[in-house]
Formats: sequence, structure tokens, C-alpha cells
Amino acid sequence: MRKFLTLGCFVAALLVRPAVGVADTLTYTGLGRGATVNLSLNGVAESGWAGEINWTLTAGGVSRAITTYCGDLFDNARTVQYGILETTAALDLNPAISHDAVAGAGTKGAYLVNTNAASAHASDIQAAALQIAIWKAMFGNTFTLLSSTAHYDEIVKAVALYTVPAGVSSIAGYFDVANGSNIGSAANGQDQILVGTPEPATILLVMFAFLVTFGYHRGLKPRLARVVAKSR
Repeated sequence: MRKFLTLGCFVAALLVRPAVGVADTLTYTGLGRGATVNLSLNGVAESGWAGEINWTLTAGGVSRAITTYCGDLFDNARTVQYGILETTAALDLNPAISHDAVAGAGTKGAYLVNTNAASAHASDIQAAALQIAIWKAMFGNTFTLLSSTAHYDEIVKAVALYTVPAGVSSIAGYFDVANGSNIGSAANGQDQILVGTPEPATILLVMFAFLVTFGYHRGLKPRLARVVAKSR
């Protein structure tokens, strides 16, 4: 049983170990929940997508479907992105990774995704509002949502619900920084915050751990009974 348990821990460590996505690729597959919004950026009106972006992420030879929120204002997500995907923790250490990001932008963006992405996925308005809230948390009040945006009042009301409390320390996802620091129409989709979803490997790992623990305790009772009998 000890060998079996040791093997299980080794397999678990391999599955959950952190890994840096060297030469990973993000392949765009479509837009998720969200809406087209109108913003005023430095006095210039622009329209763009606010909400989820769907991709296939290939890392370490394994591909899986992921959903992201954009970490830069109006980067145009190109079809395929290549490069080293930096973590949101790295953005905290170096805000220059994401153009004009404020201090702690990585943690703030990650907190909003971790806390709200699952519920926002049920609504286009909430997904759009969550994206706007991420931009506000990461870049401050450097832009204005224009009232010409469809469902403006509902989106504004939803944005107000997505706040970041002081002292949060929630890190999640990656930023693709391979495309440089261009902004606006010159940018190419860098800085995507991944929305986590349960993977089959993770679910199997939890089931495996439960079975090993259950089996271990089932086998422990007879051994304890034998020890007690011998002591008598």
C-alpha cells in the first residue's frame, strides 16, 4: 500500500506541477459571451469587443480549449499567437508587460476572473461588464464607456458589482507578451487572462486521491486489529 500511495503522490505531482509555457500557441476559435462596446480612449471614440475569447491552447504538446479575457485595451486578437506566456504574477513584478498597467494589475485582473468568470459566463451583459471591470482594475479610469453602447445602463450596473477588495492575492492564468507593447490597431492580442475550467486530468486526480485514501483506511483497520490481538 505504501508503494501504491507513493506512486499516486508522484503522479499527482507530475499532473499539478507549475510549468512555464515556452513556445506555446494560442489558436483563436471564436468569441464567447460578451458585447461590442463603445469607449472613449484619450478623447478618441473606439468600438471593440468586451467579453470572452475562445482559443485552443497548446502547451507541452497538449492541447485544450480555453476561454480568456483580454488584459489590454482593445488588442485585436489575431488568429494564432506564439511565444512565452507570462503569468499574472509576472505582471505584478513588471507592469510594463501590459501597456500602462497600474501596480498590482496582475493580481487585480486575476482576482476578478477567479471570482466572477463562472457566473459571468451565463450572460452577455455580465461578460462584457466583467471585461470592462478588468480594464478598470488594471488601467484605472483611463477610458469612458459611452452611452451609445447597446444595453449601456445594464452593463454599467453590472460593472459596479465587480470590485477588487484591498489586499487581495489571487493569481491565475497567463499573459501572452510575445507581441510587444503596441496598443490600439497596432496591437495583436497580447495579454490574455485565462478563465480556468476543470480539466479531465484534474477530475481524475481528485477521484484517484479519494480512492487511494479510502483504500488505505479500509486496509488500516484490519492491521490495527491484528496489532491489538498480538499485544494481548
